[in-house]
Amino acid sequence: MEKKIDVTSTAVEKGLDMAKSFLDKLIMPAVEEVGLLVKDHVTMWRFNNQLRMVNKAKAYCDKHDINPKTISLKVLSPLLEYSGLEEDESLQDKWAILLGNMVDSDQNIENHVFPYILSQISKNEYDLVEKSFQSKYLRMTSLTAELTQFVIEKPNLEIEVRKKVADLKEQIEIYKSYEHYVKRQELGQQLKKSEYDLSHLRYRESTLKYKIAEPEQVQRGNAQEYELSNLIRLGLVKEVREAYANSKTLKIPNEPDERYLEVEVEIEVESNDSIILTELGELFIKACTEKATK
Repeated sequence: MEKKIDVTSTAVEKGLDMAKSFLDKLIMPAVEEVGLLVKDHVTMWRFNNQLRMVNKAKAYCDKHDINPKTISLKVLSPLLEYSGLEEDESLQDKWAILLGNMVDSDQNIENHVFPYILSQISKNEYDLVEKSFQSKYLRMTSLTAELTQFVIEKPNLEIEVRKKVADLKEQIEIYKSYEHYVKRQELGQQLKKSEYDLSHLRYRESTLKYKIAEPEQVQRGNAQEYELSNLIRLGLVKEVREAYANSKTLKIPNEPDERYLEVEVEIEVESNDSIILTELGELFIKACTEKATK
């Protein structure tokens, strides 16, 4: 039998007043008219979860100087409904951050699917997506810094390598006689390496840009198949399959009396399956991540 909420308790009244004051800023009409939190048959446990989450969201907004904007009931109502069922404390914090980010006019986040997604995943599933997001952020930050530095240094590097190539060619010309064969071979190896370095410089920028834009592969770790399937269902990650073919053997009969050359090729087709983070997955984690302190 469900327990009725006793709103006469001093502690509950205080928490309710704080939550109601905060919610009044987010929606119109007032909370009393909408009845999002207080219903005749809501359990105390669920009500306390909602109350705790809203007050955490208020503390989050206070911490980051967020002046809450109004948001659609289509977004707020399911968020309150789903968050009331959350048992995991760390995910309860994510609900509060999600609400705080959604009412932050600076971020302009108002996606009605995020509350649904958060209600559909476990702590382990959330951590899996979050780690992939953090890994991509670190990779992109490092590579972007490397690219920026390379673009600055590239003109001088090209000048240095071109000069080295020209100098080596001149030296090889000096040691072109047979008695300097060993020295010429040594200089030739150095020239080959310098020409490779010059060619590498030409493609370095595009290579870095390609690596920055590369999709982030999800490290499965101890994730179960059903967890990955759930994340795929929600669109946070997706499975990609790349097929490629390798030639295994090549036989060329070479008999003198044969009129035509026959070639027998055996092909082996293989596939590489991987799971990558989607754009929706990135946006979702961003919406549930605490913003940097000013």
